[in-house]
Amino acid sequence: MSLESYFKNGWLKKEATSPQEIADQLGLVSRCMKDASVEGISDDLRFYTTFNAVLALANIALRASGYRTTAQQGHHMRTIETLEYTVQADSKTIRKIMAFSKKRNVASYDSAGSISNEELKQILSTAESLQQTVETWLAANYPELLKQ
Repeated sequence: MSLESYFKNGWLKKEATSPQEIADQLGLVSRCMKDASVEGISDDLRFYTTFNAVLALANIALRASGYRTTAQQGHHMRTIETLEYTVQADSKTIRKIMAFSKKRNVASYDSAGSISNEELKQILSTAESLQQTVETWLAANYPELLKQ
């Protein structure tokens, strides 16, 4: 597969981005990570907001590549899957993020208090690593998107 294959399957559409959109998305990531560091809130909420940062990072890479997901069921999963083709994330990382997505859904819709402190540490570590990867990738491949 490739981003072009996702496009041909109707899962993505081609759409240029702008430095402002990328800056706005990076701002969302920063806010989410700051919120996730607040120890006075539940681990569930900290996990949820960290997952939102991860999703925004995947979206940044996709948007910088000139694509956006189509509005259909599963578009968040598609965004995560495209990390393989944007920042060359390995399958282990993508599977881990997919597992985080399932955990987020349980914590959001089914069961309060279902996130362990260890799970929170894992997603925080993954988000920090992905943030570094995406920012380095942007600077190397799309420096014009980092200029405002």
